[in-house]
Amino acid sequence: MDKILVILDKIEVNNKLMADDIQPLIKVKGVEIFYAFFVQIPLQYPIDTEDKYFKKDFEIAEQSLKSFESEMNIKKIPKSRKSGGLFKVRDVNYGIIEQTYLNSIDLVIVPKKIIQSNSNRFNDESYLSKIINSLNSSIMIWRGQE
Repeated sequence: MDKILVILDKIEVNNKLMADDIQPLIKVKGVEIFYAFFVQIPLQYPIDTEDKYFKKDFEIAEQSLKSFESEMNIKKIPKSRKSGGLFKVRDVNYGIIEQTYLNSIDLVIVPKKIIQSNSNRFNDESYLSKIINSLNSSIMIWRGQE
């Protein structure tokens, strides 16, 4: 496993807990960490919108990205092994697939809350199976604290 994609949650404390839980995976020598925050943009807006309607989403995304990078710094993950970003997408599911292909990801780590809250399609077992099969990589669902 050379490359891991970590999907960030809106709640910073969840991202910190996830970083703590996956530390054994991300500390492996040579593993590259990609972390992503997806903002879903409805069709009535251009995909590169900066509309004030999304201001809060963009602020949450920026804070989540900064916070997660700080966690990576605390865990002493070298800068050369990590990168992250905010991605504006029409559909979070396909955004995950796209980033997985673009970065040749071996493992995708998705918080369970994102799966539960994102869309009914993600909860549909056949749809989730299609996503898993189309990724050609492993998926880990991070459950968090229950």
